[in-house]
Amino acid sequence: MTYITDVYLSEILNKDVVDQYGRKIGMLWDLSIVPGAEHPSVTRLILRKKRQLIEVPIESLQLFNRFVITIDLSEVKPESYTFREGDILVKKHILDKQILDVNGAKVVRVNDLKLGEGDGLVCIVGIDVGLNGLLRRIDGGKLIQKTFKVLNKPIRENIIGWNYLQTMDPQLRHLTLTVAKKQLGQLHPSDLAQILTDIPPEEGTEILSSVDEELAGEALHEVSTEVREKLLKEMDKETISDILEEMPPDEAADILGDMPEEKSEELLSLMEKEEAMEVKDLLGYEDDTAGGLMTSEFLDFSPDMTIDETMTDIRLLVPDVEFIYYIYVVDDDDHLLGVVTLKKLLTNPLDRTLGDLMNRNVKSVRVDAGRKEIAEMASKYDLIALPVVDDDGKIRGVITVDDIIDLLLPNPTRRRKKR
Repeated sequence: MTYITDVYLSEILNKDVVDQYGRKIGMLWDLSIVPGAEHPSVTRLILRKKRQLIEVPIESLQLFNRFVITIDLSEVKPESYTFREGDILVKKHILDKQILDVNGAKVVRVNDLKLGEGDGLVCIVGIDVGLNGLLRRIDGGKLIQKTFKVLNKPIRENIIGWNYLQTMDPQLRHLTLTVAKKQLGQLHPSDLAQILTDIPPEEGTEILSSVDEELAGEALHEVSTEVREKLLKEMDKETISDILEEMPPDEAADILGDMPEEKSEELLSLMEKEEAMEVKDLLGYEDDTAGGLMTSEFLDFSPDMTIDETMTDIRLLVPDVEFIYYIYVVDDDDHLLGVVTLKKLLTNPLDRTLGDLMNRNVKSVRVDAGRKEIAEMASKYDLIALPVVDDDGKIRGVITVDDIIDLLLPNPTRRRKKR
């Protein structure tokens, strides 16, 4: 019969393991585990004996606590251990690794693991992500813990039960909170981008694959160029092209503009033809000019359309447009004639035409306008979107307020000037 008590991994690592006669066999180096229905269970003890690693099956375990670990060798003999593909080792694969906490939009570290009894087996019952987990492992850590207790301010335990964890792969290498994965799709792109920045690229791609392409694209646009490059290296071309198709054209152009031309062209060839053409057109403009900052997603209608007809069309087009600030009025050749605010659209009779309502004094910039002109125009006239026209006065795109802010504040995601 095996006697098992709750113990932290840090309390038993490098502890002497003895046989039934009290003779030292080796020091505990790691524990081999397998996933279980509720908790991973230990299958083998990996010991270090001088410079050699040996393994002992868990069935030979007699005592397991922080004071003594005893195994019965009357029917088994320790064998030399060599790491095998598929082995999951607690210290090697879980300790000090990161887990995703979506509730706090952050990544936390596994500072220690709590082991205990489950169905007669040694199991992982939880992970310690708090300060106590670190203090148990450092010299003087116990003294710090005692000092806080004397001051009547004990350090709060921060143990996450294994039942609140799940893994993104069968090898338990990448952990996330159970509640977290359900909420990944509800994260703000900036929060998801911060998480992607804090974890290894291979884990980041697994997270991106668990959310929809639209959120994945927005998060990729938010991360720095360096982080994005690492993430994209871990992703296949088809996945990247699918994400690019769901992104606003200007953001997709930002990402492709940072890539080598050959790779950019390859990804464009995998995208739907219409989306690829929009992005390719934007790539032709210099960065930090109106053309390089604008998006080709905006709403434009002819002046003879009624409000009723316009509202019907807007309902159909809304899924393809990221922001709706103004309705632009154009002729058959796309010359910009005027602009109608949403307020006017919603507060006038349905039979009124856009030509009757539009403001003909439209403030716009040319495609080659620089950042200073764009910022001054938006600020002077309190615009939350700024139309961009070519030399013939034809509307080519719209600069939205978020891109105007990016002009004024440093933003590592905007693509570099083409050479």
